[in-house]
Amino acid sequence: MPPLSRDSADQLLARLPVELRAALACAARLAAVRAGRLWLVGGMVRDVLCGMPPGRDVDLAVEGDAPALARAFAAATGGRLIATHAAFGTATVELALSAGPALLIDFAGSRVERYSQPAALPEVQPAPIEDDLLRRDFSVSAMAIELRAEGDQLRAGRMLDPFGGRADLATSRLRLLHATSLRDDPTRLLRGLRLAARLDLQPDPATEAQIQEALAAGYLGLLSAERVLAELCLCLEEPRPDAVLRLADAWGVTPQVLPGLSWNEALAARSTRLATAPDDGPRGGPLVWAGLLLYELDEAQCAAIAARYPLPAEASELLRHLPALRALAPRLDGTLANSTVDRLLRPFSVAAITVLHYAEPAAAAVTAHYLRAVRPARALLDGNDLQRLGLAPGPALGRMLEALRAATLDGDVSSREQAEAWVRQRLATPG
Repeated sequence: MPPLSRDSADQLLARLPVELRAALACAARLAAVRAGRLWLVGGMVRDVLCGMPPGRDVDLAVEGDAPALARAFAAATGGRLIATHAAFGTATVELALSAGPALLIDFAGSRVERYSQPAALPEVQPAPIEDDLLRRDFSVSAMAIELRAEGDQLRAGRMLDPFGGRADLATSRLRLLHATSLRDDPTRLLRGLRLAARLDLQPDPATEAQIQEALAAGYLGLLSAERVLAELCLCLEEPRPDAVLRLADAWGVTPQVLPGLSWNEALAARSTRLATAPDDGPRGGPLVWAGLLLYELDEAQCAAIAARYPLPAEASELLRHLPALRALAPRLDGTLANSTVDRLLRPFSVAAITVLHYAEPAAAAVTAHYLRAVRPARALLDGNDLQRLGLAPGPALGRMLEALRAATLDGDVSSREQAEAWVRQRLATPG
């Protein structure tokens, strides 16, 4: 495939959002006087070639002092320097936009890496951009566009594609660059899953052989739980996490990172319901996707995952509640009073109930109504109101609030005045 001309590379950069182009132009101006050549590398180059909208993560390779350039960039743009790793020559700046999530711009000195043992963190040395691209994992991620600034405008210099990444994108091929790539850094196996699922890529024969060799050698087991969890969380942020899991199951990855989980028709159906949900349906997200994918695991399997990974509190809670949600599902039908549904579902988080909504079609009408109308219902009276009406602080006051909520949800009480009369009547009734 012939190299892209500068005009063609300029056209690629023109696809980026205006604020991102302005930020990159600022970085290029600063690099010209402070560091040296500046390159847009990795995923954003790949995604813009594919016509995909760019994400919030921007990777810049600097032929010079990357942390110094990051500090200058943060000062010039009002960004926030959130991380610096002197040993690796890297720094990250968070840059707020007028709308949407902030950009996370990684400045990294162009370098080569050496691994002392499998799954170890690398030792790095400065190197030209061509050598920097050589250290990367897949050909489709080993491309770079030189960034220049002409006044306030962003311009492209050279585009580097030394390993045929554009050709591999055109032929839907996933290709590792090195025979020891997965041994050096087994997280590349999980990154490859994400790439293959997102872009519908197929491993070439050599890459497929390396994947199977890495799995047979157990390289994923050499990674810390924190590193594996970070990669799994990135899988859940993909447009279709279920596609990643389906591929992980086909490659044989799943048993090594999520024992007990496997792809099946029921899981596919759950995933399709969430992926095709109407705009006014319950909202999904990474946590809901996690619950849907793990929904069939039993209590022991859920406990094993919770023990293996340092999960956030909300994820641990959801995992712990999955068996109870499955047991509850048959009880949820349209004959239940609102107060009964509230009593059954209120102990669970909104994410857990959303999982139940997409996992159990027979209960979907009940869960949708609960999330839309029952759970958000506001109390007509609070504890201070009940004390004013004569209740002392204590368990009896809490029970009265619960009873009043039930009466309100079931339509027996619909105004503040009715609520006060209802409470007075209950207080006046012995027992």
